[in-house]
Amino acid sequence: MQKALITPSKLKAGATIAIPGSKSYTNRALVLAALAHGETTLRNPLFSDDTKFTLEALRDLGVKISREGNDLRIVGCGGEFKEPGKSLNLGNAGTGMRFLTAAMSVSGFKSKIYGNARMSQRPIKDLLKGLRDLGVKVESTNKNGCPPIKNQGNGVKGGRIEISGKVSSQFISAIMMIAPFAEQDVEIVIVDELVSKPYIDMTIQVMKDFGINVKNQKFKTFEIKAGQKYKGCDYLVEGDASSASYFFALEQLHDVKLDIQNINKDSLQADIGFLDIEVGGEIDLNHMPDAAMTVAIMAAFHKGQTRLVNIANLRVKETDRIKALVTELNKVGCNARELDDGIEINGDPTKLHGDVVIETYDDHRMAMCFAVLASKIPNVQILDPDCTSKTYPTFFEDLSRAGLKVEKRKIPNIVLTGMRGSGKSTIGKIIAKKLRFKFVDTDNTIEKQTKMKISEIVKKKSWFYFRKKEKYIVRSIAKKKDTVIATGGGVILDKENVKVLKKSGTIVFLKYDLDVLETRLKKSHERPALTKHKSLKDELKEIWNKRKDKYVDTADQIFYAEKELSKNEKAEQIIYSI
Repeated sequence: MQKALITPSKLKAGATIAIPGSKSYTNRALVLAALAHGETTLRNPLFSDDTKFTLEALRDLGVKISREGNDLRIVGCGGEFKEPGKSLNLGNAGTGMRFLTAAMSVSGFKSKIYGNARMSQRPIKDLLKGLRDLGVKVESTNKNGCPPIKNQGNGVKGGRIEISGKVSSQFISAIMMIAPFAEQDVEIVIVDELVSKPYIDMTIQVMKDFGINVKNQKFKTFEIKAGQKYKGCDYLVEGDASSASYFFALEQLHDVKLDIQNINKDSLQADIGFLDIEVGGEIDLNHMPDAAMTVAIMAAFHKGQTRLVNIANLRVKETDRIKALVTELNKVGCNARELDDGIEINGDPTKLHGDVVIETYDDHRMAMCFAVLASKIPNVQILDPDCTSKTYPTFFEDLSRAGLKVEKRKIPNIVLTGMRGSGKSTIGKIIAKKLRFKFVDTDNTIEKQTKMKISEIVKKKSWFYFRKKEKYIVRSIAKKKDTVIATGGGVILDKENVKVLKKSGTIVFLKYDLDVLETRLKKSHERPALTKHKSLKDELKEIWNKRKDKYVDTADQIFYAEKELSKNEKAEQIIYSI
């Protein structure tokens, strides 16, 4: 994993930023081009992880797609997909998952579609209910009603259905897109409030561009006549307004004008409305949940309270974005708290500070909106900047074009050394989870291999045997990549151990006062004695005096952990220092 270091600097007035194609338009156009009769040329589509998953799934379904420069040529199959012979993987591409779950209903074969771990937590029950009410035999194989999804391939009967619009407008869009293939007309009735209405307008417009008419009755009822056919066309994808919002925010925060290209100010994309938002007071952002994250960053720099409301659906995105935003904003000194359906931010720019690591939770929008914040606050590091490849692969390069200094740094293996009881395993596991690294504890590995506790090994085999085994384990573990290694207290006594560990990564010495270690170790009764002292305090003192120079000399970094920090904060400080 990498981390991005952004140095606040003056933006270049007039710097050209070419915003990539809209993910929302690209995914809609891809699916409709595949369902169409004839050939479609898709101009300026978004090439990202999300659209890649949709592309590959369509290819697996027999759709002929070729790339010609920055365009895509798609030969539609009129809904006559070919059986792929395997389950289709959509990763964490939510739009692709929802649209293809519906689109595959028009096929005449059984199929299965799945995603990554986060996708298996993202709701899709309302979409499945809507499809079943249209006569489609489809079900979730996940006890939570999330992907994976099985489709029996019995086609779409049609008729009148009632569906909730509270969770995601994509469910309604997905059903609308396959409605022309139903045996009878389709009427979709929204039983409650429909979120993100502009995205429904977008779906209706793209369907019209491909030859299908939808009757919209004030977003309460949608009528689609059966028997209509999608027709291939020459289709231009406009720039992504959500992606542009980060650069609109930079313009405001830095009081500079950039040359932001490929953006249609009259776009149907909801997030173009970011340009009209003024932070402060209560703001209903139900219609533009993605840009709500950028608004939250702007609110942190605004003196006074801002309440972003009616965005409860942010909780079921790539991560729980409400919780994630509040957590990371508080790290930089912003007073933010969760609301049931949004965020309350009590902004005060004078209290914002750096010296923090921002977690992105494998969420592209977390990385991008906090990069905007880091443009104004020194010493903010952003974990996993490459997660922006989901929708905006060149985002950090474009930040550089705008005038910001951006450095990406690879995070090496992290080797934790220290005395017994210094928390190497506990903190190491937290670090590994944050970095999505593997975690290995040398002592635990020895115990697993020998099927004995260390105290038993020493008693039955001797300390010499243990050290020899330890040396072998260290060499084996040091070959691993993307790993946090918690070492036994005496690992650094062997020069060869130190040599291979230094070659493997960065050695961090966790330093604690002896009285702290004594308190911790009194709770453990399985630690073999290292000296002849009867007193734990005297034993620790003797061991420390013998080893302290080794700990210090072998360490690339020393982390003195006496401050009243939580385990999580200690882990983050170590990541920050690497």
